[in-house]
Amino acid sequence: MKSRLLAGASVIALGLGWSSAHAADAVVDVPRAEDLWYVTLFGGASFPNHVKTDFYAYGYSVDLKTGFVIGGAVGRRINDTFRVEGELSYARYKASGYSYSGPFDAGSGPASGDLSATYLLANVWADVAHFGDAKLYVGGGIGAAYVTADTHFDGAPYGYGSGGWGFAGQVGAGVTYALTQNVDIDFGYRFKAVTGVDLDDNDGSGTYEKAKLYSHNVQVGVTLKF
Repeated sequence: MKSRLLAGASVIALGLGWSSAHAADAVVDVPRAEDLWYVTLFGGASFPNHVKTDFYAYGYSVDLKTGFVIGGAVGRRINDTFRVEGELSYARYKASGYSYSGPFDAGSGPASGDLSATYLLANVWADVAHFGDAKLYVGGGIGAAYVTADTHFDGAPYGYGSGGWGFAGQVGAGVTYALTQNVDIDFGYRFKAVTGVDLDDNDGSGTYEKAKLYSHNVQVGVTLKF
């Protein structure tokens, strides 16, 4: 009788232990907030290089003032290191001057108007270091950008005009800091590049071809994880 009681108690104990172990596993397997989807909204300053183009046998370059960049991204964390996201962002600049050179002459002068770029990018970021609630990340993305302008050279009708789509990409790095379990603040740097855009001449006399827009961007964002 005692042996049967002991055997029964052992079976019950083993059953309870098995159930407890699986209950613990269930708790551990619950996804953490940082493993789920997130949305980031950001904005900052954009520092552009000269926008260079080809116009027949001449090369044109437009100087732009410091502008702004705003945007948002929707992403998903793959594991503890990598996350992927889609980005929609917009940058805008004021023109300040232009220059040109060709087989017969060269010159420069003031420019007015503005130029903008709308980016659609697929990004991959990697968290490479952790410092308490802060994470250092690096990465980049590729996609396309729509670049257009409405500029005038020397107050004349001609200048960069309506544009189009070109290949775009970016590389960057930054630091995220966890304010709460579900909210991060993001301090980032991005180098954005767009190539292969054709811009119509505002006076209708031709096309400024193969425009190149490069910019350095410093931005601050807020990330909501859910």
